[in-house]
Amino acid sequence: MLGSLRKLFRSEPKEPWKPADYRVVETDIGANVNYDCYCGCDAGIAVDRAEDGQPASSCCCGNLIAVGDHAHQRLHTQIGSPDAFRIDVQQIAMPWGDETEVAVAIPADAKI
Repeated sequence: MLGSLRKLFRSEPKEPWKPADYRVVETDIGANVNYDCYCGCDAGIAVDRAEDGQPASSCCCGNLIAVGDHAHQRLHTQIGSPDAFRIDVQQIAMPWGDETEVAVAIPADAKI
């Protein structure tokens, strides 16, 4: 009975964690794209507009972030094993007016 009560009152997220809000700040070469990570970090990537297909940046917890055309596919190529991560994909507005893809690969075994 105690186990049933624990299950009833345990609070677990209804959906898996994903970045809620991206902060995009223009820089001299492009933009910084940041989010509040579940691990407590201010994670993100410095986007260079001149570099097409820029490699992903990582957080201390193992998340990877890629921004730009085909960010989702680039992350898939970088992580290798499709079962090791789940990838959240969203669209964000860049300071120069374009909408672009941002993808975050979250380790499947993340303690969220």
